[in-house]
Amino acid sequence: MVAWLDKIKQGFTWNYKGGVHPETNKQDINCGKPELINLPNELSIPVQQHIGSAGKLLVKVGDKVLRGQALTESQFFQAPPVHASLSGEIIAIEPRVSAHASAIPELSVVIRVDKAQQDAQWPSPLTDEELTPEAICQRVHLSGISGMGGAGFPTALKITPHKPLDVLIINGAECEPYISADDCLMQNYAAEIIGGVALLQKVLKPALTIVAVEDDKPKAIKALEAVGNQDIIIRSIPTKYPSGGEKQLIQVLTGKEVKANQLPIDLGMLVQNVGTAYAVYQAVTLGEPLISRVVTLAGDLVTSPSNYWVPIGTAVSDVINKKLQGEPNAPTIMGGSMMGFMLPSNQAPVVKTTNCLIVNNPMAAENESPCIRCGECAQACPMGLLPQQLYWYAKGDELNKARDFNIMDCIECGACAFVCPSEISLVQHYRTAKAKIRSEDIAQKEADIAKQRFDARQARLEKDKLERKAKHQQAALRRQAQTEDNAKQNKPDPVAAALARVKNKQAASPAAKQDETGEWVPDNQAAIAAREARKAERRAQKEANESKASANPAVAAAIARAKAKKQTDNSESINESKPSANPAVAAAIARAKAKKQQNQDNETTAEDNTVESSNSAVAAAVARAKAKKAQAQQQFEPTTATNPAVAAAVARAKAKKLANKEASADQADDNLNKPAAKSSANPAVAAAIARAKAKKTALAAADESVDTGKANNQDDEALEVPLAREQSVQQNTQDSTTSNNNAKAKAIAAAVAKAKANKKAEDATEAPTPATVEKPAKKVNPAVAAAVARAKAKKLAEQQREEKDTNE
Repeated sequence: MVAWLDKIKQGFTWNYKGGVHPETNKQDINCGKPELINLPNELSIPVQQHIGSAGKLLVKVGDKVLRGQALTESQFFQAPPVHASLSGEIIAIEPRVSAHASAIPELSVVIRVDKAQQDAQWPSPLTDEELTPEAICQRVHLSGISGMGGAGFPTALKITPHKPLDVLIINGAECEPYISADDCLMQNYAAEIIGGVALLQKVLKPALTIVAVEDDKPKAIKALEAVGNQDIIIRSIPTKYPSGGEKQLIQVLTGKEVKANQLPIDLGMLVQNVGTAYAVYQAVTLGEPLISRVVTLAGDLVTSPSNYWVPIGTAVSDVINKKLQGEPNAPTIMGGSMMGFMLPSNQAPVVKTTNCLIVNNPMAAENESPCIRCGECAQACPMGLLPQQLYWYAKGDELNKARDFNIMDCIECGACAFVCPSEISLVQHYRTAKAKIRSEDIAQKEADIAKQRFDARQARLEKDKLERKAKHQQAALRRQAQTEDNAKQNKPDPVAAALARVKNKQAASPAAKQDETGEWVPDNQAAIAAREARKAERRAQKEANESKASANPAVAAAIARAKAKKQTDNSESINESKPSANPAVAAAIARAKAKKQQNQDNETTAEDNTVESSNSAVAAAVARAKAKKAQAQQQFEPTTATNPAVAAAVARAKAKKLANKEASADQADDNLNKPAAKSSANPAVAAAIARAKAKKTALAAADESVDTGKANNQDDEALEVPLAREQSVQQNTQDSTTSNNNAKAKAIAAAVAKAKANKKAEDATEAPTPATVEKPAKKVNPAVAAAVARAKAKKLAEQQREEKDTNE
């Protein structure tokens, strides 16, 4: 250990394999004291500019902020805060284009800069008594300092002591072409850098501290040596790319190689950038947070390549536009020419890791040629990898093989692409493959966590199941033991006793009864009786209300009109299905049906008569049987005159009686209501129609009694008697109510008109059949025909009466 450190103190340096020597292009860059860039009109400050997580926002849109005021906060070192670089007003907090090759929008705080710049109340400098390692780490964290060499790792987290440190290395190599920001700092702020290194020594307590600078920066080396002390070694190293890489610099200075999956701290070493050391000094001794940094502006289109102090959050376009010649919107490279990237938009902001902006003339992209397997890339790789194999695996998306060939150890320095004769963008393929591998690792990690949760849940469920099973078994054992003890002590089973008590209680309950199977069921007789009593009470109340209403003539008339109106509305839809509700309508329909039936009987008789009976004795016997049957049926009916004149008289009398009753009912309604319009429903008109119809029926019956078709007339006469009797019965029933007189009158008129139309149609269509003309039908006994007609009429009347009773 001592010999190793002695070699370092004696000035020994080591070499690493690989590396290249590109043109530095730094000779024309002014490394004098950096100038302050003109104030921009607007700042876009990303809330996360480091490796780790973002802090919690402390501001909102519309707030006024001062220079150096914290915009975010966090108690954890992995989330250093960001600060307002200039004073102004917050006009937006939204995703803005990021300082990345993809330009993926990142949450940013947008500030409109004001002209009157005011500083916020910065923390007071730490005194010598307050300079403890914990206080220094806390001040570094609150100042928002993260690695300024390119990686952006939180500095407070990195310098927190975890184990004894052997070597603290301050990286001032700055090996990449064009970049001279660190060289400018070392030449102009050497004392501040050495002061920051001393603060880091106080925290880390290393055995040896080295400031490494490439030998092409003699002015920086001289400036550091002028302010240095014996505890800090200023070491000049050979110029070679990428000597500024962390692992390469450790190998050059100490001869130790950091293996794959190792960190420098595992070897007792720590590397910090000179820009980070300067920021630590400013934060601890002055209280100034990290709100600006030195940026190199160079390239073919830049009029005067130089270094500038640029506030964090300033758009790239605001930095380069006033310093360019020719194309104002030329593409810009952020970083060096080897490891930098082309910005998709010049609206990207300058962040804490931005050290250089290169603006060159646009060049035509060189076409890639197929790999010729020359092996130059393998010789140039400083990590000792096989770039050719990694290229094939990355291009073929064989990520597992690429991982096996240690693609994750690639530092993306670009040395392989620099020496490639086929102009293949090797680093771009490696970046894509590494991004995919990281995504797979994240997904696999999430899957492992989910599997662990699932396994834990399954184990918990199984444990709960076993515990429940054990409890049930214990309960069963206790019940069994208790049963055995009760049996020994002649004690009844508590479960059986409880069931017996329940059954006894149910049996004693008055609301239960025992069914045929011996089970006790609820007794609902009391509820049924109460329900019946309530129904009877409601019926009695309804009858009482109706009787009270009928006692008042005006109320009765009003009820009658309401019922008549309701009957009128219903009669229009049921006239066809219930025409027998009115005696006149029923009589008309009955006559039509009887006549139709008689016609069918005549046709049947005519067919029977076509076959001449050879036995007159048989015909006589049939006639006697029919007469006897008719006589037997007449014994059960009241004696009614079969003479057509008598039937006509009876019909006229009943029609006159009906007309009188309807006239009286209409007169009663007219006394209570407005006079109704004259129509065919007038009782006088109805009575006249009925008398005319009865007279016509009588005349037709008298004329046809002399004709050869006497049987048909006798059938009509026989039909008139029962129909008239049915009409009388229905009329007597109807006379008992006075609620639907007007409606009935209208229905009678409609039914009479319909019956007349039907009768005229039937009379017009009736004609003697050919068989009847050629061979007249044999005369039928009038008594038999009358009996048959009466029977049919009686049957029809009974059916109509039953239908009426059912409807009522």
